[in-house]
Amino acid sequence: KDTGCFPGEAQVLTEDGTRKKMKEVALGDKVLTLNSHGRPSFSKVIEYLYYDPHSTSEYLKVESEDGHCVSISPNHLIFTGQPGGEKKAVFAATLQPGDHIIAVSNTHTQHCKVKQVTSGTQDGIYSILTRTGTLVVDGVLASCYASYKSHKLSHAACAPLRVASALTKKHTGKTPKEEGIHGYAQFLSKVGKAITPGYMT
Repeated sequence: KDTGCFPGEAQVLTEDGTRKKMKEVALGDKVLTLNSHGRPSFSKVIEYLYYDPHSTSEYLKVESEDGHCVSISPNHLIFTGQPGGEKKAVFAATLQPGDHIIAVSNTHTQHCKVKQVTSGTQDGIYSILTRTGTLVVDGVLASCYASYKSHKLSHAACAPLRVASALTKKHTGKTPKEEGIHGYAQFLSKVGKAITPGYMT
């Protein structure tokens, strides 16, 4: 599958303290992330960019020296950065042992050195969009975006989805009825390949 996602067994932390598997997350849930000040906070899930519970896909298993482990598609953006420095979104496929990923709990953050990156097939293909454009999966900070190497531009391009979610609440508490990639995400992929192909995977 040519998309950046997470497997169904990947977990997020919700505002009420419940850990939910990605396949259980519903629109309107508030999941752990970092706010604009770099502090742990919760952000509302406003859309599914990809939803396919019946397929399998290749995922990278990124493990840190202190035991954090996240499964993520090779072309999904994940945040890295040195302690005390700015965080940067990179494709998961570029991670190497010695790089630092960012672990987040509901009380603090820490930079963790990558120990190893392996690959394998897992069930389910899920990509959720939060209002902040970021989320913490299996305790590790990731972008909601994939395939396009600029997190900031991807977040700006998804502004129409944030506006649409603010105007309607009819889907709150539900998962998508249709499987596959969201139509707007498909549109953005085509535009990105046409205008800035060097930024695409």
